[in-house]
Amino acid sequence: SPTAYHFHNFFMSGEEVRYKYLTYGHPDPKALTKPFQDLHDDILFAVTCAEGNHSARAERSFTSILGASKPIYYLNEETRRARHTLWQ
Repeated sequence: SPTAYHFHNFFMSGEEVRYKYLTYGHPDPKALTKPFQDLHDDILFAVTCAEGNHSARAERSFTSILGASKPIYYLNEETRRARHTLWQ
């Protein structure tokens, strides 16, 4: 969901995301060792998008998103590139 996807954006590093899954809400004791994309379906979606593996569920690019409901966090192109680098 968009809310879950946006929630991941508050973390600035892969280590912080892993710590979230290790400790928050429904902790996953394997969060520090499992493959990053296996932490959550939203992260898998972000990783596959950043790797260029688009599906019917994914946009081709940030600019291809129609309308005004784009994630504010990603309006800055430099921020988008940094996050894609993290996901890759």
